[in-house]
Amino acid sequence: MKINKYIYLIVLLPLFFGSCSDFLDVQDEAAINPTIWDNEASANLYVNNIYASCMVSFGGEGLTTSLANLSDETSDMSSSMLLGQMTSGQITTYSSSTYETIRYINIAFEAMKTSILPTDEKNRILGQLYFFRAWQHWKMINLYGGVPYMRDYVSFLTPDSINNSPRNTTSQSIKYLKADLDSAIAKLPATWVKTDYARITRGAAAAFKGRVLLYYASPQFNPDHNADRWLDAYNANLAAKDLCTQDGYQLMDITSPVTTQWPYGYDFNKIFMTKESDGNKEVLIATPYFTDIKVHGYENSVCPNELTGGTGAPSLCPTWDLAIAFPMKDGSLAFKYNSSNKNTRTFIGNGSDVTKFYLNRDPRFYATIAFNGGYYQLEGNANRRQWNYSCPQKVGNVITTYYAENTTSDKVTPTGFYCRKMVNPALLRGNFAKSTTDWITMRYAEVLLNLAECAFETGNTETGYDCMKQIRARAGIDAGTDGYYGLKSSPDISPIELVMNERRIEFAFEGLRFYDLRRRNMFTSDLGTYIFKLNGWKKSGSGYAITLKNVKDTAIFLYPAKRDTVKLSNLYSYFTMTAKSTGPLVKSIAYVCVPDSATLRTTTTTNYNFFDIPQDIITRSPAIQQTIGWPNGTFNPFE
Repeated sequence: MKINKYIYLIVLLPLFFGSCSDFLDVQDEAAINPTIWDNEASANLYVNNIYASCMVSFGGEGLTTSLANLSDETSDMSSSMLLGQMTSGQITTYSSSTYETIRYINIAFEAMKTSILPTDEKNRILGQLYFFRAWQHWKMINLYGGVPYMRDYVSFLTPDSINNSPRNTTSQSIKYLKADLDSAIAKLPATWVKTDYARITRGAAAAFKGRVLLYYASPQFNPDHNADRWLDAYNANLAAKDLCTQDGYQLMDITSPVTTQWPYGYDFNKIFMTKESDGNKEVLIATPYFTDIKVHGYENSVCPNELTGGTGAPSLCPTWDLAIAFPMKDGSLAFKYNSSNKNTRTFIGNGSDVTKFYLNRDPRFYATIAFNGGYYQLEGNANRRQWNYSCPQKVGNVITTYYAENTTSDKVTPTGFYCRKMVNPALLRGNFAKSTTDWITMRYAEVLLNLAECAFETGNTETGYDCMKQIRARAGIDAGTDGYYGLKSSPDISPIELVMNERRIEFAFEGLRFYDLRRRNMFTSDLGTYIFKLNGWKKSGSGYAITLKNVKDTAIFLYPAKRDTVKLSNLYSYFTMTAKSTGPLVKSIAYVCVPDSATLRTTTTTNYNFFDIPQDIITRSPAIQQTIGWPNGTFNPFE
């Protein structure tokens, strides 16, 4: 039953999985040898294709662009969604291929009815099938609201009432999804053998159920703040935490040796550099990668151009707004939103001296963001420092500009920062396109923060703080005299604002931020009195240009051997930091959200909280109603 090198790679004979056809173009399953269901190993080969079809690749499953670019994590503003310019049919997750996978799951359910496997072996197969049926439906429910929840096996003789099923209401879809996940939790094992790592466990299924119910309780789905939904989500996440703890899941220890290059004592990236099969008990759901078998090019995408030789600026360059979202080492807030200008954020740490933004910060900051002059180990070189500045030089009477990375300005970071998170520091540049870091879709830290958010919404305040304290203690933030790790150091910020900011920094670039912004309506509504809405914010200007102050210092900073001796604590005395332009030519976020049913019924000009069903689907399946908020929409996603 090996999974570690084969689960996402095995391609069964075409009689198992043919080309991606319409969900209704039923192929002949009679060719599948029924004896495969009487042997767990062969049945799992079939299930392996379900994993391959359902699980996302490194970086997460993007929409119009990568999920990071759809949030405030990067400065990219190319998405029509963020510009408020989306047209019908751009989100295509509701598709024949999505339902084709569900159909193959249901084929397996039908076949297992006559399987002679022992009960425990049969349950392991069924548990995985229940999980992925819920998983695949949630991909669509999250984007569109209710969809046809297909629990029936579709064959040549299936009546048209099933083949042409209407959309279930959102509440019905969630009911069926919960039932599938409850069945998965009851049948899945607590653990798998090491060679089967990355298969779904009961703890992973419980954690995913907690995530789904958290989203369903959030304002995107729950604009009237139905308290029962929040209580349901709280109970599900509390149960998930208890089950995960019982089964050995925990926050990974990230303490690390203190060195000149890494004086922080904690290395957050150990979470991503340590595979589940090597003892990482924080990982709940992951897509594994393996040398020479299944690889990705993450480092080639995000590392500085001087190493990758890329033709443009690297991707995932962190914004200044993300940089200051990380708290200080004592847990106190490092930023303040300006109530008189809601589209500005100010650094308030270290005496509000912007040039000291990198000192005394949460250790997660250093593992996430590579900044000018900081140590950024790549290719195994612990002494390597990252330089992102322009250097004016006077040649005769002419001032010229030299970029520290020996390249032109369109190939350097547009924000002043590079993404350091999940980058393998030992990988050689020749292997930047052959990375084997696993993509972690869900980890135990999310269970804690899901529970914290639900706890604050249901009045279980101390439970919420306890979960957040665990996160901050692991990160390396000082406990403080009150033992709250700085969580109560800023009375102006509400617990909900605190937990959403904590999610922002803990899960930066892990594919969660866009969905957090969307489900809490943070694009279009203030989260509280401290964190304001994103619409109107000119994201392209969220960064700093870093320039050497004096031409006379060129002799130091022109040569790596000299500049690398400058002490980090005194580094920015040599530089000026100038905020990038936020003038009228810079585009601002204009995400479209219509948050209530009554208003949405009179809207036909788009709504991004619930997308439109592609027209080709409606043409082929006339029973499918279009989502309100879009042309000809009649389906209410709030029901």
